[in-house]
Amino acid sequence: MTKSKFWNQLAIFVITLLAILSIREYFSYQLIEKGIDSYQTHTFLKIGANLLLIFVSYYLIKQNGLTKISGLKGTQVKMWYLLIFPLVYLVLVNAIFMDDPKMDLLLPNIGLLVIYAISIGLSEELSIRGFLQSHLINEFGKTKKNIVLSIFVSSLFFGLIHFIKFDKGIYGELSQVCFATFIGAMFGALLVITKRLYPLVIIHALIDFVAKLDSAGNPIKHRIANSISIESAVLTTLFILPCLIYALFLMKKYKLIEQAKINKHK
Repeated sequence: MTKSKFWNQLAIFVITLLAILSIREYFSYQLIEKGIDSYQTHTFLKIGANLLLIFVSYYLIKQNGLTKISGLKGTQVKMWYLLIFPLVYLVLVNAIFMDDPKMDLLLPNIGLLVIYAISIGLSEELSIRGFLQSHLINEFGKTKKNIVLSIFVSSLFFGLIHFIKFDKGIYGELSQVCFATFIGAMFGALLVITKRLYPLVIIHALIDFVAKLDSAGNPIKHRIANSISIESAVLTTLFILPCLIYALFLMKKYKLIEQAKINKHK
């Protein structure tokens, strides 16, 4: 791939992603301003945005020949047992921070929540790990250092885009950036090692399902309605810190350099 094509494809991805997220937030805000705070309406809006991002990400993966390096095809899952920690730990962490769901609101919306969680898993994994990280590794990842750098750059980008929503106050948003970045680094390393994206999609969907279970059916609130204190933000960051530690452990212990060899066998 030429340098110009690499940067052009990267720019298309970033601009399209930011546009989709910004438009989603704009319409969500407009709905709230008009008094439309239905959980179903706002969830369908988010699912629609996720479906668009899924389409764009998959197209870019195919367009740039990244189906193998992104883990969409090629090999069986390697070292599947490494996936146990993120599944168990993150589900437990989200369960700990979950408020008691209102059953009269929750039960009628379970199906919608399942679809929404799956759309999150697919859109975020296909876009950040599937395209962005794989695109960076494909261009720069000839050494372990560059592969690790590609993982951290894509995971930091994943963290920073959470500022777009900005509905938890400054401390809450900073903790969300750390939350997403740490998880992104862990998932990025797992993709390189396990060589398959779909297990990460499933884990991501399960995590988001548990995380959003307590709000299923609840009307959507105004921006900054639930500002988080600095103490809660620090606590959240500490709870998610083991994910970063696990990511560093994976990067040090396993031969990430093997992922770069995929390019020679396309």
